Amino acid sequence: MTTVAARGCFVVCGEALVDLIQRPDGLLDPRLGGSPWNLARALGRLGCTVRYRSPLSQDGWGRQLAAALDDSQVLRTGGRGARPTSLAVVKVDAAGQPDYAFYREGVADRELAPADVLREGLQGASVFHVGSLALMPPDGMAWRDLLASLQSRSICTSIDANMRPMVASDRAAYAALVGQTLGLARVVKVSDEDLRALGHEGDALQAARGLLGTVTQMVVLTLGQDGAWCLTREGECFQPAPRVSVVDTVGAGDCFYAGFLAALDERGCLTPGAESPPAAADVAAALAFGSRCAAHDLQRAGCEPPWRHEL
Repeated sequence: MTTVAARGCFVVCGEALVDLIQRPDGLLDPRLGGSPWNLARALGRLGCTVRYRSPLSQDGWGRQLAAALDDSQVLRTGGRGARPTSLAVVKVDAAGQPDYAFYREGVADRELAPADVLREGLQGASVFHVGSLALMPPDGMAWRDLLASLQSRSICTSIDANMRPMVASDRAAYAALVGQTLGLARVVKVSDEDLRALGHEGDALQAARGLLGTVTQMVVLTLGQDGAWCLTREGECFQPAPRVSVVDTVGAGDCFYAGFLAALDERGCLTPGAESPPAAADVAAALAFGSRCAAHDLQRAGCEPPWRHEL
């Protein structure tokens, strides 16, 4: 397999779960997933050095999740837990857009304490990523504190908001916490739907600009079939959506973001401690590569990230 010229090591934390996708006949089709788990697999298949730090269950689903990480050349450093695997019931509409219901009480991936990551899980890491369901209260408070503590360390931090307000007991508190946490990451990924869930009405591009700050150097804004932007304090770059026959959209955003990060890593743009965002040419190349990764996933059922040689 041809690999990228990876420069750093990614540490990824967050949920690994099973999507139970409801078919038109009412039966459920199980697919392995979870946004951070998808991202780790996608990075591994692109030739990046990746450590997945969250625990996996010892149940049957957990064994499959572990095997899939192994097959994608991801190093598992979170161990195995006695608690069950998280579940999500996914209904996909006629346009291919998924709607989720999550079952996440007493599950394996929530056993990880962020303080443990700080003590023992970041040795040799250059990029730390967390996001999605981990940011929901009460777990998100501890992840927010971890990201704040990483500001004094030479680690590039990344967050994918991937908002799921329909499963939050207090949507306002959830949005407020995620908003605080996003400001602690060097690279942030949001969709137009995420921005609405965060309380930003009106133009998504303008709202995304507002996320740039002292810490946040790059904001990746995905707009589905309307393409994606990367915003920095020095400029903005747009990437049209890929023109493909869509099977479903599950995991496409994760594959896009993995391609974006992998390309930046290859170009040396995720160097720990960097004080300025990447050059415009590097951003454009990263967006284009991310789009190619998403295009492959869109043509497959579930999240099936492309291998480097397929691109």
